[in-house]
Amino acid sequence: MQRTYKRNIVDFIEGRMPPAEFEAWFESTPAALDWLQSLIPEGMTMDDCVEVTMDYFLKKLPVNEYEEIMAAYRALCEAKGAPIEAQIPLALEVVRLLSAVDPKKVRFDSIIPILLPNFDLVLHYPASYKPDYVAHMVDGVRTLFTREYRSVGTFPYDVRRMAERQKTTTRLGYQLNLQGWLYWLMEQLFPEEIFVRDNTLSEKHSFLLDACPEYIGGVEVEEAGIIEDILDSVPETLPKTKRIKEVKSRIKEAFHVSGIIYPRWVQEAEWPVSPSGKPMRFVKQKRKKGKEYENMLYTLFYFEDVDTGEERIVEQFT
Repeated sequence: MQRTYKRNIVDFIEGRMPPAEFEAWFESTPAALDWLQSLIPEGMTMDDCVEVTMDYFLKKLPVNEYEEIMAAYRALCEAKGAPIEAQIPLALEVVRLLSAVDPKKVRFDSIIPILLPNFDLVLHYPASYKPDYVAHMVDGVRTLFTREYRSVGTFPYDVRRMAERQKTTTRLGYQLNLQGWLYWLMEQLFPEEIFVRDNTLSEKHSFLLDACPEYIGGVEVEEAGIIEDILDSVPETLPKTKRIKEVKSRIKEAFHVSGIIYPRWVQEAEWPVSPSGKPMRFVKQKRKKGKEYENMLYTLFYFEDVDTGEERIVEQFT
């Protein structure tokens, strides 16, 4: 069986096993992952994201600095329930100490450096804000120590975890990622052998980027595999220029695009798909500003199901 595992992986890398066939085999053969894991040399590591609390970052500080911050945090916790005027200087002290941490020693989650200046501003000038908001900010300083953050750590190499990382919302993207990762991994595990990576998947992905208009896309479209199905429907024997033109034409037809009537997305494309699996028709878009979003500018994109006439609205913020 081990020879089968290796042969299938190498055949996929080198283009002798169809990607869809390999994907089905790989997903249904967990023993292949066990085999790969058994080959991982001792000491091989990987970087991975973990959910941590503030203590994870602060433990990297010198003991005296760590204890000073924790003492300030405990004092703030003990003052909970006291008049807000008494809590503000305690919260400010916590903010001051955290802001003074050397970023070369501790790499906080990216949200923490954003929050600290906001806390500092409000707590330094509490009279400029509503009392409820000031109290909310004081509680927010306390919550810094209990909320969960994402951080990157170094761990023993985990084949299953790495295989899971290759997954995307598109079949083509997943197969391309899987091929690239397995090619790299086989080179590490069998350095005395030469593997020749087939470029078909990479070329197909590159072609798709050229052929698909940038305003068409989104999670629903990718999960439905609509673009890839259109690509597969156009003969590969056509010259590249004609094939790109034909794919673009079929994409626009499938997405009901006529002339210049298509969404001008504020962010990434989020084209909706109907329950029947068809792209919905774009109708119009409106830019708005309203109290429901604290006067933030946002754009509404209106779509309709071509079969039922049901309306869908996609919101994006400026």
